[in-house]
Amino acid sequence: MDSILVFQASPDINLTPITDRLWQAKIPHRVVLNDGSQDLWVARIEDAEQVKIWVQQWQAGELSAKPEKEETPWQVNAQQKAIIFSRFPITVLMMATLWLIFLAQQVGMVSHLDWLMDPALWSGEKLDLVSFWQNDIVRWWSPALIHLSLMHIVMNSFWWWVLAKEIEISDGHFALVLLTLVLALIAGYAQYLAVGPYFAGLSGVTYGLMGWVWGRQYRYRGSPMPRYQLPSWLFPFMMVAMVIMIMFDGVFGGLNIGHESHVAGAVFGALIAIVWPINSSALQATSAQDNEE
Repeated sequence: MDSILVFQASPDINLTPITDRLWQAKIPHRVVLNDGSQDLWVARIEDAEQVKIWVQQWQAGELSAKPEKEETPWQVNAQQKAIIFSRFPITVLMMATLWLIFLAQQVGMVSHLDWLMDPALWSGEKLDLVSFWQNDIVRWWSPALIHLSLMHIVMNSFWWWVLAKEIEISDGHFALVLLTLVLALIAGYAQYLAVGPYFAGLSGVTYGLMGWVWGRQYRYRGSPMPRYQLPSWLFPFMMVAMVIMIMFDGVFGGLNIGHESHVAGAVFGALIAIVWPINSSALQATSAQDNEE
């Protein structure tokens, strides 16, 4: 799903009333100034119809200064919750699954050893290419669902929520599911080759999602709207943090951080993003505007 042009106006028209409404509704948008027009773009295609309705109301002088009813976050009604869930259900379901499994671990309903790679199959040698695939197929992915401390799951849940919902909104449910499965397998495989069967956590996937975001932003760099509603410094910050942790662990040791899965996830996430097909409509629109200028 890509940014979409919803309205064009002459340069002398004041678009403040409609942009104020969009800010109030927390709809990401941008006004692009061209030689002969002001172009109003919205970041998410699912917002386009509502914005067009507001534009028509504004042109007819029927748009109120503020929404009829403003609700504080704790007053969000069931309908709004359903809308939120419909926009990124995979993100929500995965978040719920992670926490349900973690809580089940704490009360003894689930043993993390039943979800990790089977140590009985491991030869005890690093770079064991065979025993990984001898595990039950479920265990190729299940370690990503297991977390071994509260801090572990809090950090991974936070980054999953920040990144996954943006990807699901912009690229779709299928892309997020496929990306998560591929990254969990690759990151888990890399960590298994480095340390054997004793690893767990979603961080390899979250670093992979970070790599995907960077790669897609690069592919869509000509679009008038940012691909994701994320700060531009996020990817460099995460990469620098990863390098610092690797260096710190190399000097002092004992951090028990899955650096191999982080690196593998970030690299393959970026590579997948670069080769994944793009919708060129937004880029074509931007190119046409540049040619007109």
